[in-house]
Amino acid sequence: MEVMYADINRLPQGSLEKYSIDLELGGGNDFELQMNVRNHCMSAGCIWYVENEEYGGIVDDVKVDTDKSKVYYSGRSWRGILEKKVIRPDTGKDYLTVSGDANDILALLIKRCDLVDLFVVPDMSSGIQISSYQFPRYIDLHSGTVQMLSSAGAKLKITYDDKESCVNISAIPISDLSEKYEYSDDYGMKIIIEKKKGGTNHLICLGAGELAARTVIDLYVGKNGEITEKQAYFGEYEIAEIYDYGNSGSSSELKEKGIEKLKELKSSDSVSASFQKLDVDIGDIVGGRNRATGIVLKEQITQEIVKIKNGIETITYKVGEE
Repeated sequence: MEVMYADINRLPQGSLEKYSIDLELGGGNDFELQMNVRNHCMSAGCIWYVENEEYGGIVDDVKVDTDKSKVYYSGRSWRGILEKKVIRPDTGKDYLTVSGDANDILALLIKRCDLVDLFVVPDMSSGIQISSYQFPRYIDLHSGTVQMLSSAGAKLKITYDDKESCVNISAIPISDLSEKYEYSDDYGMKIIIEKKKGGTNHLICLGAGELAARTVIDLYVGKNGEITEKQAYFGEYEIAEIYDYGNSGSSSELKEKGIEKLKELKSSDSVSASFQKLDVDIGDIVGGRNRATGIVLKEQITQEIVKIKNGIETITYKVGEE
């Protein structure tokens, strides 16, 4: 694998030599690149990349350790650049709501966030339709686009184009590879599978106002895990909790924050595991199995940890919670 770098004008300068890179995608969305100070070649604003791969980013900080004769470059990955932009509602509007082809919406968001000089969306239909999707207020661009696409069964595809000196970003369908790629303790892998049924299923949201005039919204978890305003669990199976959000400006804001809180508190099945390089992307679905208990789950890949040393890559994928 050849790792290239470019100056602050994104003009290619050649390939890196005698280096090591730690890159995290889907988690911190950042990197650290180090090399001997004799090979120092970048400054803040420069970029590094692997052509036609997602691996790359922009240098924000440079640190020199003369005792170790090392120079350290750190900064944001391409996803990290998206993460540091914010989707804002239009002036006078409560929310930004979008509809249409996913690529057209991506192009709109890239333009709204002033990233058109670096990110390019293909001028073609993705075939993925978004219908009246409402972004949470002031959500970061990466989280907002990932959540929007996930609601339509899609994911982000990001690659660097050396010839055009730009980052290509588009929407493509999520792949369910749970049958093809199933990580299991049969192979000596360390995995944690947890099925939780004791989470909150009734959240009483308390908003603005005093005593009997206070705004109160009841939110419930349905039988299929969906969040609704209709109660599904009763008696000893109801698990209730109070959410105090007295600073809410409206009932719609109280409901939005309550939904976010209940998503954190409700029961969920989870898998945490790591495994080596496969032909998968962040957002794709793989499987987990424990023979002793018979528990079988499917989870999305949430992180990709990439280590590159002198052209040799080691990639670990993570799914579920830490």
